[in-house]
Amino acid sequence: MRPARVYAVASQVDNAPVVTATQSSARVAFRGHAPPDPSPPVLKTSRFFDLLRIPGFKPLAAATLMLGVAMSFTAPYLSLFGVERAGMTPFRLGVFMTLIAASGVLASTLAGRWSDASGRHRPLLLAALVAAALGFLCLCVVRDYRLLLVVGIVFIGAGGSAISMVFSFSRAALPVDDPAERVFASATLRTILSAAWVFGPSVGALVLAASSFYGLFLFAAASFATCAAIVWRMHEPQGHLGDHTVEDTASEPSASITVPPLTAPGEDAHEELPGVASANDIGRAVAALTLLGLAANATMIVLPLYIVHGLNGTHLDVSVMLGLGALTEIPMMLALGAKSSSLHKPNWLAACAAVHAVYFVAMSMAGTVHMLIPMQILNAFVVAVTSCLGMTYVQDLMPHAPGRATALFFNAARVGSILSGVLSGLLVQAFSYRGTFLFCGLLALCALVLFAVPGDRYPLMWRAVKRFARAQYVKLQARGAERRDRV
Repeated sequence: MRPARVYAVASQVDNAPVVTATQSSARVAFRGHAPPDPSPPVLKTSRFFDLLRIPGFKPLAAATLMLGVAMSFTAPYLSLFGVERAGMTPFRLGVFMTLIAASGVLASTLAGRWSDASGRHRPLLLAALVAAALGFLCLCVVRDYRLLLVVGIVFIGAGGSAISMVFSFSRAALPVDDPAERVFASATLRTILSAAWVFGPSVGALVLAASSFYGLFLFAAASFATCAAIVWRMHEPQGHLGDHTVEDTASEPSASITVPPLTAPGEDAHEELPGVASANDIGRAVAALTLLGLAANATMIVLPLYIVHGLNGTHLDVSVMLGLGALTEIPMMLALGAKSSSLHKPNWLAACAAVHAVYFVAMSMAGTVHMLIPMQILNAFVVAVTSCLGMTYVQDLMPHAPGRATALFFNAARVGSILSGVLSGLLVQAFSYRGTFLFCGLLALCALVLFAVPGDRYPLMWRAVKRFARAQYVKLQARGAERRDRV
């Protein structure tokens, strides 16, 4: 499993979702679809060459790649830095990560609203990139916990909005009139961001081994600064609102919500359900997705520590886990994206939760680092299914309110991202690394029940549980009475 990179925020303006991200995106949905392409949803090489002819696309692709490199260099090793260099306890580390996530959520929300209202995306993107660069420069020298909290909140968290802003800026800066081509350009940029996670953690491990955290964070700051320099030289049309929608959501690939397939969704991407779902059905789906995101984000903080301190692995072992996960996720997402219209989403999401539970149990039982490597295929399956089918499933439950459905989906990711820091710290401090994985497996099992069991069965299940509990209590009382009689 790779560090979760989920800082997803969704808000609504005139029922159109405004989404920014730090850890993750899913199938793209937006108002005003272009007529669906009758041709099969396959990738055509000529479309990529057409993108290269669009003015400004190549520098945007370079900026996106540098942003992905900077993120993939630092995200896997931030928890290790907190423990090994800053001397944080698991709980303090959890608070640190939670405050960074919350700061990123707030910054992304405010940035999205301001850019939508003003039609200007470039200034805030530059501000976010500069903030991130300054934040990682500060990490080169700051070790005091209180100062690290300030750096995390003011600079690193605020810099997290750069991920979403680069995609909203691309919509404003690229002169593309065809909606389908614009979506394809965004999806291609997200894939470039995803590709950075295939090699980024491994290169980061080599830099860390050669020059410690000082060199790692210095390289990350330079990457953010290079990205800012590229954006600085680009031009943004004045007065362009950017049509900032759900498809601007993106995040570096990792444990929970990630890059969508490279095909724009048509009307057939959504499963026809009989009428509008009840509020209970919608609530169960969102709760299940929140539990999956919470478990994934908690373990992304714990996994590097587990590998290095729990199993005596190396930083290079951490990079192997992350790179393998990124490499296997992409083809799975492409395959699921091509077949999503014919898949029964509740069954696939239930299977995803079951696989997630198996993954966590297997992680807790691993005796060596090498046993963790094949398990990343299970995690890649979870990421692919959640990314490709999670959002469209919620939208299928609310066919007449796609904006609110999308907001619910990304709010679930946001809640998981914020809560995961403190939760992971408390769990590690109380139950160690293996106990934390088992607890996350329990969360995945709860998500499985929410996906698999219809709403009308819960009262029956609750009554059965109460009958079982009463029967066990009566048996315990009887055994206690027998022991007292013998005495």
